[in-house]
Amino acid sequence: MGLGEKTNEKEVADMYYTGIDLHKKTSFITTIDKDGKIVTRANLQNVEEAILAYFTTLGDETKIVIESMASWYWLYDLLTGAGFEVVISNPVKTKAIASAKIKNDKLDSHMLAQLLRADLISTVHVSSLETRKLKELQRHRSRLVRDATRMKNRIHMLLMKNNFQSPFSDLFGVQGLSYIKEIDLPDYHRHQVETYLSLYEKLQAQIGPLTKRVRGLAKENHTAQLLMTIPGIGPITAMFIVAEVDDISRFRSYRNLASYAGLVPSLDASAGKEKRGRITKQGSRYLRTALVEAAQAAARMQNCRLRVFFRRRIVKAGYQKAVVATAHKILQYVFYVWKNQTPYKETYPVCA
Repeated sequence: MGLGEKTNEKEVADMYYTGIDLHKKTSFITTIDKDGKIVTRANLQNVEEAILAYFTTLGDETKIVIESMASWYWLYDLLTGAGFEVVISNPVKTKAIASAKIKNDKLDSHMLAQLLRADLISTVHVSSLETRKLKELQRHRSRLVRDATRMKNRIHMLLMKNNFQSPFSDLFGVQGLSYIKEIDLPDYHRHQVETYLSLYEKLQAQIGPLTKRVRGLAKENHTAQLLMTIPGIGPITAMFIVAEVDDISRFRSYRNLASYAGLVPSLDASAGKEKRGRITKQGSRYLRTALVEAAQAAARMQNCRLRVFFRRRIVKAGYQKAVVATAHKILQYVFYVWKNQTPYKETYPVCA
């Protein structure tokens, strides 16, 4: 037996598998050996020093699995930064595997460790730190835009209650805002309008610089520039797609990408028949929203293949289904443009 083979045997013998059940303030941690026996376990406060101390006693030959939840980022960065091999578990898929293979769907730290040892963990893609920063930037801006839209809708509703019809096409343009501030409203409604308007203006002051920043990033991003050749996709949407998809090579086909975006129909199987239902809406809702907005923009453009596609669909299935179908079609273009690194080519002579 060669020296290399002995070394491999030792590595296997010393390998540990650790499951982490992460909570808001504490982490339940269980470590098992190659035979599935518990080596050590702990319930630790989410303090970096305490967690690193736990793993320092185990050595480098330790594989770790963390269940995916909103707060896993800091722990993943901490442990990978310390040199450990870490995977993030997809809770829904891993739970289904545990139920089918082990007849137990309770995903505590011990079960996670056992599944990791058996190579039965369904993992989620972990983006680089830079991509995660871009994703957070985009999602932050999106939330602010959504909040600003809520303020606008509330102001519109209060004006409607007082039978005011805006003489401006854009009530929140320069003239429209002056109009809102000057119209005569009952005191109890005037106070509400002023509150919502103040919040709206503060939100817009935050959104403006963020939008400028994203547009600047889009100019420097080759993939974003390629995606912007697709009708309906501007710099904001392009950078949303770049951030949410991250690595196009992890999708074997555009259908896999559509599934990730939640733009595939659900299937209801009964009596030996399959019936297609509404889209699943699983996966990235931010990506799905960006694609829907791109579809709506493409539908308004003249002399575009996507506009023709949308118009045909709206006759057959109505507006909502036509938008979803167009979003799905745009995602198909995204996949091939990104995968092949070639710009989109419009079959119509003009698309504007």
